[in-house]
Amino acid sequence: MKHIMIGICSFALFGLLLLTIYTIHGRSIRQAELDQALEDAMEQAVASTGETHLDGPQNDKELTALFLEKFASQIDSNSQVTVHILDADWQKGLLSAEAVVSFYHPTGKEGKVASRRTVIREARVQEEEKEYCCIDYIVNGSSYKTYHVQKGSKLMIPGAPQSAGKRFLGWRERDGEEIVVLAGRKIEKDCTYVAVFQ
Repeated sequence: MKHIMIGICSFALFGLLLLTIYTIHGRSIRQAELDQALEDAMEQAVASTGETHLDGPQNDKELTALFLEKFASQIDSNSQVTVHILDADWQKGLLSAEAVVSFYHPTGKEGKVASRRTVIREARVQEEEKEYCCIDYIVNGSSYKTYHVQKGSKLMIPGAPQSAGKRFLGWRERDGEEIVVLAGRKIEKDCTYVAVFQ
């Protein structure tokens, strides 16, 4: 009887440890995704302001709307997101915002991550155009996540997708068969990754 109780307690502690690790990992992924999405969306919106971009935003509201559109396309859709515009000046190329993402941990407890950024357009005589790459993640034949990141920056990796009755194994390149390691990769071109389930 004593060995059975020790086994049950050990199993419960192991389960609690796994749940804690999964919770911490999920939170850190959401924080990284929020930081990157906020920074990229703000930089893209502010970069489209100024005299050389006549088709860009022409007032503060248009700058804010452009930023929100770019931000919404990059953030996880199963989270509640609150964005506060702290300052916006399209003429000066200034945008300051704070975003808070609310989500639920596997335990059912609500979690939040926040990020605050301020971006100011650099005044240059000949501003170098930044190149962006499109990273698309496909799950069950449909687009799961799409990121537009600056060429040469680190690859953004979304949270693990779910498919009914299947376990997520990782990502493979569109034309590849093998699961690839995405952590630490730098982006040099448009890429598409497909979810692999078992």
